[in-house]
Amino acid sequence: MKVARLFSLVLVAVVALSAMVASTASAIPKFKLPITKRNFTAESKTSTLAVGAETDIVTCPSSKSNGTILGDDEISVDILYTGCALKEKAGGECKVDSGSGAKEPGLIITSLLTGLLGLVLPGGAAGILFEPTTGDENSFVKLLPLTGCTGANEEKAVEGSVAGVFTPTGKSSKTAEIILTLTGSVGARKQAVTQIDTLLGLIKPKLTSFGALASVQLQTAVVTFEENVEVD
Repeated sequence: MKVARLFSLVLVAVVALSAMVASTASAIPKFKLPITKRNFTAESKTSTLAVGAETDIVTCPSSKSNGTILGDDEISVDILYTGCALKEKAGGECKVDSGSGAKEPGLIITSLLTGLLGLVLPGGAAGILFEPTTGDENSFVKLLPLTGCTGANEEKAVEGSVAGVFTPTGKSSKTAEIILTLTGSVGARKQAVTQIDTLLGLIKPKLTSFGALASVQLQTAVVTFEENVEVD
């Protein structure tokens, strides 16, 4: 009798857990399919990458992106930043690019990135997580500071993942915004999105650069799809 009762309790717990997991998965925002034309472009104005306690800051006046919607929760994208410069706390200033992939000083071309839609926690806003596509050297980009900065012409990798808010949701639109914001005071700021629940599970994004120093990114990208798209 005790064994039967214990089995019943375990079964109830398993069913409850399965229901909770299914409920969470259904709450994760997704692209409403079908989508016939899946390509998109994106543009942003000033973007910054702050390294460590914001001792070194990379600023790029503009960027352009090209990407594709791969499924109901996934995109692929690469980003081209222009006019990028590094300002060091020690006083050095220089253009910075992505090395052999760049055609001019200040031009940064990222690796191919994967974007996963998710649920920002806490709060429940729609979000999107960016990380290097598997097999693409596990880095967003390798930066190359030029003459004028410490360690000029030495590659510095930007690695890990970063997440922001995706808007709008619940309506069909040909444009959207991806917003990476920060919290806290200068010198101790953190990425606003610290947890995001995706179909792959709960992920805590962490971005590092310049020798594994914790880093934060500030950027707002305006996305233009080829046709009206809805995320819900």
